[in-house]
Amino acid sequence: MISLRKKLIVISSLVFSLSIFSSSYEASQAGMSHERLQKIAPTLAEQIKEGRFPGFITAVARKGRVVHFETQGFSDVEKQIPLQKDSLFRIYSMSKPITGVALMILIEEGKVRLNDPVSWYIPEFANTEVMVMNEDGSFTTEKLKREITVRDLATHTSGIAYSFTANDALQEIYEEEKLSPYFFIDNLDTSKVGNSVVIKSEKSFPNICAFSEGLATKAPLMHQPGEQYTYSMGMDVLGCVIERASGKTFDVFLEDRIFKPIGMKDTSFYVSESKKDRFTSLYAYPGDLRRLIPGMESQIPEDLLMVKIDDRSYSPYLAKATVFDGGSGLVSTTEDYLKFAQMLLNGGKLGDERILSRKSVELLSSNHLRKEVLNRTGSDDDYVTEGIGFGITVGVITDTGLTGQYGSNGMYFWGGAASTIFWIDPKEELVAVAMTQVLANTWPLRETFSALVYQSIDD
Repeated sequence: MISLRKKLIVISSLVFSLSIFSSSYEASQAGMSHERLQKIAPTLAEQIKEGRFPGFITAVARKGRVVHFETQGFSDVEKQIPLQKDSLFRIYSMSKPITGVALMILIEEGKVRLNDPVSWYIPEFANTEVMVMNEDGSFTTEKLKREITVRDLATHTSGIAYSFTANDALQEIYEEEKLSPYFFIDNLDTSKVGNSVVIKSEKSFPNICAFSEGLATKAPLMHQPGEQYTYSMGMDVLGCVIERASGKTFDVFLEDRIFKPIGMKDTSFYVSESKKDRFTSLYAYPGDLRRLIPGMESQIPEDLLMVKIDDRSYSPYLAKATVFDGGSGLVSTTEDYLKFAQMLLNGGKLGDERILSRKSVELLSSNHLRKEVLNRTGSDDDYVTEGIGFGITVGVITDTGLTGQYGSNGMYFWGGAASTIFWIDPKEELVAVAMTQVLANTWPLRETFSALVYQSIDD
């Protein structure tokens, strides 16, 4: 989950049908080398053998054709349960781009505008104040220079933070007031199940609007809206904005307007009884876990590269959800997310179903951060840096040379805390997804997978 990270496409063929069986013919037709694509799985398999990851599902599509779809490793290592092509993963912050698309749907309909004050939908935010830190670590508060806008929420510039991106004073408030819409932050009850550490948790609020109202009334902002980038829970607040603007609960809006139309049949805020055998267990890199949850230090062996913290058989995700957190709450499959990404690459359309207009996708994937804001990030977030800006809920590559990574200017992307990643490269007509389940892993999966994909281009 993103809160535990410290450092933290239906591919359309000519008839828009989905096939996840790649071949040398499909690769050559898409301008990809089948031989070079075959380097992806063995390279990642080494990390499974070393005990860094339980398994991977990786998928690549170019020019509307699936050129790579590989499943390897386990959904639960201790029980030796193999991953399946339709295994379910906690996608954590890869929920954010889905929330961004939902927001853009309402903007197209004239129900929301990016510059709307959030208080139009959640009145409590009209009176939120801003921290002013003193040298001794204490703080006073000041009035808003301007209200938080919907764009601020969607670009991490609202002044809201996460517990792990907040300063010490704000972090203390978040923890004391249990200001989180997530599992694994509050109400922790740790116990041993076999050789694994399992964290059982309940959420602190009954629904996403109750959380949003609590955040507005119980905690100040870390900085004035629009003045700084701070990775935050603001995108969870967007879920409440979407509920109130649409008149539907956030889960129903996503199902009706995105998931059903493009066939994302396995994406939800919880795992139903009929799908629980496809769910994966969640692991974490122990080094960061010991630091982030000191009370668990004695329970975690020091010689492990990963430890299980949420068993697929006991997970709170098996219970029906009531808090629909658009910043981190969704469970999905590789195939579903591939469909979502391909829809965006297609300019908002998959098959006969148009979710967004091409211009809406362009706006979503454009950099919205001014240089002054990019130079004043409020955390050590490694997504927004030189050559990388931020759009509506997605990172945007503005200069590949400055990033030192493969891709194209205009590529947009995001990842989840359990090491899931995706990107969309319009220039190369390429989408890629990688799914696994390890929190806080320090191995450079994103960079390695990206290099393996781009070295396979053969046109």
